[in-house]
Amino acid sequence: MDKIAKLINPLLVLVALALGLLVSNSVFSGNLNTIINNLLIILGLFLFGMLLSYRKKNNRSWIKKVIISLIMFIIVITQLNIAEFNAYVSFLDIFINNNAILYSFIIYCGWAFFE
Repeated sequence: MDKIAKLINPLLVLVALALGLLVSNSVFSGNLNTIINNLLIILGLFLFGMLLSYRKKNNRSWIKKVIISLIMFIIVITQLNIAEFNAYVSFLDIFINNNAILYSFIIYCGWAFFE
């Protein structure tokens, strides 16, 4: 039963993300809808990546978790247009303008958080 839960939980997160986006699009409008959708996508994909990790134990690598948290913070503030990083325009444009790469990176950060 535990193996089935490990396989179904990431799928349930994606279904919940889809439902959350559907509700958000029907309830909110305008700029607030964009902010809520971005936050839902980032949170849902990070949680999906965390559930893909098989090692859900407390490990001592707190430096890795701090670095991943800072990377996720930078992703959130750039997606919500709170801050712009002009010094690294060419590097960050690859992630910001290409959603497939950005979403894959968010899933990777969620997976690496517990590895």
